[in-house]
Amino acid sequence: MNYAAIDIGTNSCRLLVADASEPGRALMREIQTTRIGAGVDQNKHLSPEAMDRTIQGLAKLQQITQSYNVVHARIVATSAVREADNRQHFIKRVQQEIGWDVEVITGEEEARLSYRGVCSGLAFEHLPLVVDLGGGSTEFMAGDDKELISLPIGAVRATEAEMSIADIYARLKQLGNLPETWKDYPLVVVGGTATSLVSIKHGMDEYNRDMVHGQTLTRQEIMDIYAMLERMPLNLRRRLPGLQPERADIINKGALILLLIMDYLVREEIIVSESDILDGIIEEMTREEI
Repeated sequence: MNYAAIDIGTNSCRLLVADASEPGRALMREIQTTRIGAGVDQNKHLSPEAMDRTIQGLAKLQQITQSYNVVHARIVATSAVREADNRQHFIKRVQQEIGWDVEVITGEEEARLSYRGVCSGLAFEHLPLVVDLGGGSTEFMAGDDKELISLPIGAVRATEAEMSIADIYARLKQLGNLPETWKDYPLVVVGGTATSLVSIKHGMDEYNRDMVHGQTLTRQEIMDIYAMLERMPLNLRRRLPGLQPERADIINKGALILLLIMDYLVREEIIVSESDILDGIIEEMTREEI
């Protein structure tokens, strides 16, 4: 039996199809950049244009699930949709137009599922501290997913609001005094910013998930890439090997957020994981069937 997980994120909609008997092996991964979160930070409203783009993207993902004879799918929406005051209208449109029931999950549930996904895809001697840097929010989870924190900061949100270093750091300070045990956990980062930085580092003309998953980035490497991106106009960033053109306008703020997170946590390197919330959803779905 084939299962599917769909994540409606602030910047993109992503799909993972997996065989329930082998949840760790992906049959298909696909992404549609729809930016449903455009403008949500300012007006707390999903625009009609953003909803149209997202529903069209979801319809394309649904065609893929049908081609793989998916028997069970879980569709979750995260930061942008949960913050929008018209989210019920969007959920109703998705149900009416393509027949999918969208589940709006909390930041804490998002963190828990991302943590589970990371642990299903990477092996650690010690429990990891997982950071899910998204378009609208960033989740922190550690200690066997018992310690969960979600902050309203992400690459799309910071770009639209033109956040400064001080603005970003002020939101990070909401983490407060971190548990002493966190300093011992390996720092693992998921999300498009982190995976794009690895891809840029290697100058990938075609994205290679296996070359990204489990790779280490130092703070100096991230700083060097960030400095390069800041010097490049948008039209050149869109042609940069390793960077999706659709992410070119938000990658600078995403890299800056990551650097400030590392500073706040006093870390010099991160591990980048391709296993994330989608893998966590699939693992949970298959366990429920056992």
